[in-house]
Amino acid sequence: MESVEAQALSGNAELRDFMDRLTADTTVSKYVELPMICVMGDTSSGKSSLLSQISMVELPSSSELTTKCPIMLQMTQSTVSRATVCVQVASLDDAGGSNGAAANTATTATTVLSTTTNGGDPTSDNNYSINGKNNQFEPLELTDLSKLPAAILDAQDFVLQHTHKQVASDVIQVHVFGPHCMDLTLVDLPGMAQARGTEESESLVPDLTHLIQTYLSNPRCVILAVLSANVDFHNSQILALAQTVDPDSKRTIPVITKPDLIDPGAEQSVLDLLLGKKINLGFQMCKGRGQAALDDGQSLPDSLQGEIDFFDTQEPWKSVSDRTLFGTVPLRQKLGDLQMTMIRETIPAILKEIHEKQQHAFTILVGMGNLHQTAAEKRRYYQDYCQSFVGNLNASLSGKGQKAKQQPSAAAKLHDACAAFMQSIREGSLGTIKAVVEGAQVLVTSAKGDVRGEVVHVAKDYACVDYVDEKDHTVDVLFDYVGYKAQETLEEDDVWSDGSKVYIARKNNTFDLLTLIPINRIRTDPSWLQEKISENRTDDLACFLNVDIFKSIVADFIEQDWRPHCSTLINQTSDIVLAAVSGSLLVKSSEVERFPKLHALIQLQSSRAARALLVKAEKQVEAHLMMEEHPYTQDQVLFESIAAARHRSLKREMEVALRLDQEGAVYDTAAIKAIMEGVFDRNRRKSVEQHLAEDMEIVLESYGTVATKRVIDRSPMICWEVFRSLVPSIQDTLWNITDAQLEDCMRDSDDFSQQYKDLTEELEQMNKALTIFQSIV
Repeated sequence: MESVEAQALSGNAELRDFMDRLTADTTVSKYVELPMICVMGDTSSGKSSLLSQISMVELPSSSELTTKCPIMLQMTQSTVSRATVCVQVASLDDAGGSNGAAANTATTATTVLSTTTNGGDPTSDNNYSINGKNNQFEPLELTDLSKLPAAILDAQDFVLQHTHKQVASDVIQVHVFGPHCMDLTLVDLPGMAQARGTEESESLVPDLTHLIQTYLSNPRCVILAVLSANVDFHNSQILALAQTVDPDSKRTIPVITKPDLIDPGAEQSVLDLLLGKKINLGFQMCKGRGQAALDDGQSLPDSLQGEIDFFDTQEPWKSVSDRTLFGTVPLRQKLGDLQMTMIRETIPAILKEIHEKQQHAFTILVGMGNLHQTAAEKRRYYQDYCQSFVGNLNASLSGKGQKAKQQPSAAAKLHDACAAFMQSIREGSLGTIKAVVEGAQVLVTSAKGDVRGEVVHVAKDYACVDYVDEKDHTVDVLFDYVGYKAQETLEEDDVWSDGSKVYIARKNNTFDLLTLIPINRIRTDPSWLQEKISENRTDDLACFLNVDIFKSIVADFIEQDWRPHCSTLINQTSDIVLAAVSGSLLVKSSEVERFPKLHALIQLQSSRAARALLVKAEKQVEAHLMMEEHPYTQDQVLFESIAAARHRSLKREMEVALRLDQEGAVYDTAAIKAIMEGVFDRNRRKSVEQHLAEDMEIVLESYGTVATKRVIDRSPMICWEVFRSLVPSIQDTLWNITDAQLEDCMRDSDDFSQQYKDLTEELEQMNKALTIFQSIV
């Protein structure tokens, strides 16, 4: 795409116009390396004199360091002679602390120097704001070119005054128009200095080196290295620097000046260097005006003619057949052709980089959001932020409208927590007080009475019970066979099944075959209740159930079984709620980084609102548990369950004694009477405490069924109420945040503000560059 665009600038005039306007009207060179020809040299190498002859314009020149910041000299052929001088800021810092105009990553200056746009139009200028003061360097429009050196020095003094350095990276743009001009742009850099003077800053030499190195490192920069002929080229600092960035000499043109100062007899070595092929672009030799000629006021036309006469009359130069190696005019033509070639070859890549940097800056700025400066803007942003946060939180708490993610919603997590809570409560002692489970102490009904034991294996329709009393370790009710001898080593009390039979290991590597007892012949042993009744007996008649004992047992069950599970559910709800609050805030992680205090404030206020609801919920659960410690219900199920359970064990004992679960058993009246008498006799022999324990167990089981349903519903309902109340509570809290709090929490950091400003300028410059391109096309 960029190559097609670049082809639109088919002529040299359009190419040159685009590049000139790119450098004059924008600061694109801060971000994109532009093709340029930079004139570099040691101090007093004749660099300024050479530039004066190339441009045919008098430039500042003296024996001291004259050029103290980059000077971009743009020359445009015109019928009318005129010039403009303006200043373009390169960066906030001076050359020693930041990149120059050619740098790719220069920072935007806080102080903006006024700069002429549109090729030096004096009607377009920008303010130079320094330390809050509104100062200006007024762009200068000159028709008398003799005043140009003074104008350049004025601009340079202005830059140095405000950078507080003896060398600065801000660029002075000098645009010269006239019939004597060739379409060419050069950048004059300060001369290299080996040491500082007594009144010069300690940073002068490193500042100069840094500034020049910045331009040298631009791969699209042609280095016009000015070398005085009377200096040993092998000791040239500028050539040494050039070789570090251009080891193959593909973009270096050494220009030898002051040939009249070569020591007699040393001309041949200079000529050999001039004619050699060590430099791809070749050497060039020029002769400018010396200090004496300048003091005598020699004109530039006279200087050019003197240069021609010198090379035409002096040996060994006059004998060289290639006359393009000598003089300013051939050099000027060579540079003009080279510049057009560079522009033509690099424009496709430059346009591509401009497009990429434009998109990059735009994308980052969009991600950074807008600046919020007024209280109204801050309030609007805060409300939008809170609305987004509340929307995300509500979606998580309700489970509705949440985008598909790997993490489940808060609602899904609470559903799982409530399901686990329900399972734990159902498996608790009060809900399963008469349940046949592994480890339960039970009574097994037999024709001869009850046998005590412990459940060691449970299946769907049957269970296996091991003996508790040694006397019951026989082949009768609990075992089908005892005393098998094992071939392999067994672990005592280990229980295993082969699919149809169940075994239990004993001492001395023996094992027994357990009987598969139908579940309906097994019931829990209420002996533990008998102990409680005996320990808590009052002065009341012992033949009645004691309500206080019943309440005490229920309270113990609640404390040991329900309270821990209720506390776990509340804690899980707390974790889920607080995680949902944090997760909903983290949806906009970029905003968290930008306004950490605001994020912390919203999280703090939201967490406080959540904790207040959780404390309330915890108190409600506690109140419910305390209420349950005083047993009460009107549920008819309780009384029906008690009535049904009262004679269930006696009935089952009669069925077993009469072998009603076995087909073919036939008894006469006498036998039936004897069996019934035996069953009733065993029940008559039970103590009052045994009867009371059995009745207590029945009542506890029946009440536990009713009460368990209540707690299974009540505690989760309280937790769900936290979910439903959380968003309104947080909204009430967040809407009370004051403007003063927002002002304190929504201050952009200096780094953010600087980055925003930098990117805004970069985007503006890229857009301006593309606008210039479109206007030329």
